[in-house]
Amino acid sequence: MTASPNLQPREATAPRLVNVLHSPKRIRVKFDGRTIADSRNVLVLRSNHFLPIYFFPPSSVDPSVLKPSLHREPHAVGGETAYWDIDSGGRRAANAAWSFTAPPDENLAPLAGRIAFTWKAVDQWFEEEEEVFVHARDPYARIDVLHSSSHVQVWFDGDIIADSHRPVLLFETHLPTRFYLPPEDVRLDRLTASNSTTRCPYKGIASYWSGLLKDGSVRPDIAWSYRDPIDEMPKIKGLIAFYPQAVDRIHLDGQPA
Repeated sequence: MTASPNLQPREATAPRLVNVLHSPKRIRVKFDGRTIADSRNVLVLRSNHFLPIYFFPPSSVDPSVLKPSLHREPHAVGGETAYWDIDSGGRRAANAAWSFTAPPDENLAPLAGRIAFTWKAVDQWFEEEEEVFVHARDPYARIDVLHSSSHVQVWFDGDIIADSHRPVLLFETHLPTRFYLPPEDVRLDRLTASNSTTRCPYKGIASYWSGLLKDGSVRPDIAWSYRDPIDEMPKIKGLIAFYPQAVDRIHLDGQPA
């Protein structure tokens, strides 16, 4: 019997899909307190193997902050690149802006000469008036958040620590299904609040829970919760989800999830 293929699109063996899209949104970049790029004519390079990248027309980028760099590093799909440092006069970020010189794929030709920025090298990104965190949003990414009557059980350190017939299932493009559970269906005595937080550009700021093991030790950050998700994600507010690799196992309707 042939094994079922692993269809997670971000697996290294998945066929590479790359395309260029026009974003209808106004995109802005801020560095050292000033706007250094501002355009409603941004192109998005997106793939199932790397995060989306915004490319700005040169006319929308403040030329006074770009200082040519000698750095060269070929891009996996775009080939040869040119780099600039960003220098505001008060701060400098090395090799923080870059451009394809002559993409080998004709489908990427519209990106030639346009300017991209290393996400973390600048201070803030905005889509219209909304700040975007972590990375650019993928126009092909979709999140469906559905109330369910499926039976979700979570084992940790040999015990069932979550058992729910009213989970909220979150289906996100390229990622495994996540099971968000009401706190009332979770053994909160086996969890302790963590100081860890992360941001998601689609969901907001996540707070974390660590697991209390029977021997008195702690396994850090086994679960997370969005106490105040962004407006588009109200269904997961205050619910708890577990990392499969951090617990013993998770079952959905009696089967390994």
